Amino acid sequence: MDKRKRLGVALAIYAVLGMAAWLTMSAEPIALGSNRQISMRLLTVMILAFFAFRTLLSWKADQLRMKDADRSDAGAVRNSKG
Repeated sequence: MDKRKRLGVALAIYAVLGMAAWLTMSAEPIALGSNRQISMRLLTVMILAFFAFRTLLSWKADQLRMKDADRSDAGAVRNSKG
């Protein structure tokens, strides 16, 4: 499976998990500090969004590394012909 398809599958799974968390968890708030509250399902969706963002960043970094490697390989071929 190519990397772009794997990225799509991973993001789809994050979306399904987020929907499942949103629909099944209660909206009852939990206390974070003295006067701060957040719902448990919102916290769960935020954590899933963080992991989805990290997945996107990792995929983009891999794309940039491959592009740089291709450029350096092309430069090496040009220099060897020179």
